[in-house]
Amino acid sequence: MRVAHNIFKFLYERGLKGTIHLTGGEPILKQELFFLLEYLDRSSLIEELGIITNGLLLDREILEKFSIYSKLKKIKLSLDGASEETNDSIRGIRTYKTVLQKIGSIKKVSRFQIILMFTVMKRNFRELCAFYELSQGLGVNGFIVERFVPWGRGRDKISEALRSEEWSEIKRTLSDIFLIEEEALLPYQAFQVNFDKEGSELLGAHCVIGKDGLCIMPDGQVFPCRRFPISIGNLVHTPLEVIWESSELLNTLRKKENLKGRCGSCGIKDCRGCRALSFALRSDPLAEDPCCKIPEKEL
Repeated sequence: MRVAHNIFKFLYERGLKGTIHLTGGEPILKQELFFLLEYLDRSSLIEELGIITNGLLLDREILEKFSIYSKLKKIKLSLDGASEETNDSIRGIRTYKTVLQKIGSIKKVSRFQIILMFTVMKRNFRELCAFYELSQGLGVNGFIVERFVPWGRGRDKISEALRSEEWSEIKRTLSDIFLIEEEALLPYQAFQVNFDKEGSELLGAHCVIGKDGLCIMPDGQVFPCRRFPISIGNLVHTPLEVIWESSELLNTLRKKENLKGRCGSCGIKDCRGCRALSFALRSDPLAEDPCCKIPEKEL
């Protein structure tokens, strides 16, 4: 409650509306989930809620409970391969078939947007075209492409992290699918593909750190993003306003000139690379994005 009130106060004083996605681990395992959803759903300061889940525990009862909350609009399901073999090698045996079954269940009993979460790594990134076709065929509303950032148990799979050539190949694939110049995709750190009756569209996401996003942990700690495990304060006892304005780390990362290597000198104004990936792979949040491949002539 203290954390929620802290967020509400920050939003109210700045004339903002908030979007909150609840994730984990697996959020459906948390007994507090439905109380939290109900509380957030009642606030006029919250515009949208979402759940990021592996989908394995979704059933009719849970989906009916979710349907009560008018601001809960999106269910994001983890699926890390276009094929059963690839996905299950990453997420566990039989998860591919189970997630596909759950998609059908969600479509039958609920009004939620279904977004697939495709975390790209060495093992699966070349399935992007096939994943696009699979998602379209499943009738979901879209999918998100994000890079694997090796933290937690992911440290055991650090070799799966993409390098610059592989991230560039993903951007080339997207540029071919959507007939967009590859250079136009350079500033983006993640992508979302949306499907509707008119076809599909591609959206790019900049780094949110210090701009319009934060990660809040169960104990109230605040991380710059959910893949950047450095605490910059705790909302249980510190106002979000103070953390947002006074964090030395956030203020450093907000200034492009503080970044090292290509990230500090490239001419793409809105691009700061992926600070979480730099920290995970180079132990330095200011280091050059390991996936940067801007031609030297453009620096």
